[in-house]
Amino acid sequence: MRTLTLMTASLLLAACSTPTQHLVGNDQDAHGCRASAGYQWSALTNQCVRLFEQAIRLQSLEASETGSAFVLFNADQSQAELTLPRGEPIRLLRQGEEGNWSWQGAGYQLFPWKGYLLKSGEQALFHGDSGLAQ
Repeated sequence: MRTLTLMTASLLLAACSTPTQHLVGNDQDAHGCRASAGYQWSALTNQCVRLFEQAIRLQSLEASETGSAFVLFNADQSQAELTLPRGEPIRLLRQGEEGNWSWQGAGYQLFPWKGYLLKSGEQALFHGDSGLAQ
C-alpha cells in the first residue's frame, strides 16, 4: 500500500512540474529585432524596420511570383536598400544626374518610372508606386 501511495504521489508531482516555456515574441536577432513582430535589421538605417510599413513595395511582373520586393531609402536618397522576396538585403547606390537618377548594385537597377521599376540587366522584375508599402 505504501508503495502505491508513493507511486501515486510521484506521478502527481511529475504532472505538476512546469515544462520549458517558449515565449512568443522572444526571437530577437543579433541587433535586437523581433522577426515575429515583422522587424528586420536595416544596415542602411542602422535600426530595426518593418518593411511593410516603412519601405516602398514593388510587385512582381511575373505572374508566378507572389512575393514582393521592398525598397528603403536613406534620408537624402543617395542610397537604397533592396530586399527581394527571398529576404536578402542588397545595397543600391544612386547614379546619374538629378532628374535622371537610378540606383544600382549587385546586378540590379532601380529606376523612377511611374513609381519605381526594378530591372536585372534588360529584364524588368518588379514595379511599384512611389508611396509607402500598404
